[in-house]
Amino acid sequence: MRISYLMIEFGQTGGSMVLYKFMDKLCERGYEVFAITPNERVKWRPGFSKVVIERLNERRSLKTKSYYLGLKIINKSKLLEQIAKLALDFRFSPIKKIQRLTQKLIENWISSDITISTHCFTAYANYALMDKSIPIYHMQSYEELFFSEEIFQKAARLTYYLPLIQIANSCWLLDKIKEKTGSTPFLLNPGIDISIFYPRVNIDKKYNDLSEHIIFSYYSPAKLKDWDGAVEAMKIVFKKLGDKQVKWIVFGGMPPSTPEIPIKFIGKIFGDSLAEMYSKAHVVFMNSWYESFPLPPIEAMACGTAVVTTRLGTEDYAYDEKNSLVIPPRRPELLADAIIRLINQPSFASQLAKNGVETAQKFTWEKSIDHLEEILHQVGENNRKNRFVDGFV
Repeated sequence: MRISYLMIEFGQTGGSMVLYKFMDKLCERGYEVFAITPNERVKWRPGFSKVVIERLNERRSLKTKSYYLGLKIINKSKLLEQIAKLALDFRFSPIKKIQRLTQKLIENWISSDITISTHCFTAYANYALMDKSIPIYHMQSYEELFFSEEIFQKAARLTYYLPLIQIANSCWLLDKIKEKTGSTPFLLNPGIDISIFYPRVNIDKKYNDLSEHIIFSYYSPAKLKDWDGAVEAMKIVFKKLGDKQVKWIVFGGMPPSTPEIPIKFIGKIFGDSLAEMYSKAHVVFMNSWYESFPLPPIEAMACGTAVVTTRLGTEDYAYDEKNSLVIPPRRPELLADAIIRLINQPSFASQLAKNGVETAQKFTWEKSIDHLEEILHQVGENNRKNRFVDGFV
């Protein structure tokens, strides 16, 4: 079976990493997989995700335009910025920009049994190709929320009404789509690599040896990640725990300006390096306004660390007071209270951490790819039956 993934770009977001892993696993199981971007198509092979990440890291370190096996890497934020600028100029229609993107994806597409959209703007190309391939829309977030301009919100919203077979990556997203459109997508949670994300230190020992309290979190410039709320919460933490040694370590990017509190930025890290940091930390927090199966909280759970996270989008694995502390978004004072509670109650934090490990081990990649195969076979069989009924075969 040949499967084509329609992608905006090759990036290093959690969503991109998940897609790469699904493609790796499909290749391992004998599927012929292609990644289609507006610039080119690339035939995937098992373990190809590691090569992609290495090339992206190389591009970032060299700070130069990079090509990947002839595949030009484009920057999604710049692409969306260009679209937004065109929208401000009435001489150009932003819809025409999406049309150009769609046309490029169609031109690079290779005849496939199944074509999978991975972004709202790639869904239109899949719709155009649906007479030639079984169309699946693998949704990894409610993307309308990513845009501030109304026209792009509507362009994203319309994709949920296209006659594509839908996959939602979280129960929150599934419910959201069902509420908006009346359709019920397949549920396909991502997996985590428990050969990488596992406790690197003894959990009991870590929470008994509290000469220093390490708090670990992620920075992104996206508003929904609520960096300002994280800073406000940590100011409260430092103020109330002034008599204790607290270290705040942040991975990801770096804000244009940093607040006057102790922060150590360590940049983008992945794999073993990230797992080591999760394992050393006493508290990992993520305080986004909304997510759809975010990876950092469950990766931290897998590494044996107490987690503080927010709704929405973590319902699949984060259970308040059982394996994590779950707070409402946009409440920095509650985030601070939760962090302080875990620092002041190490035995409770240790128990949450142990329960988190048990939870995370249920979300393996083998289970996820098994489920994806079930979905692919089901939609393939349904398509065959529908064609027979309609008299096409």
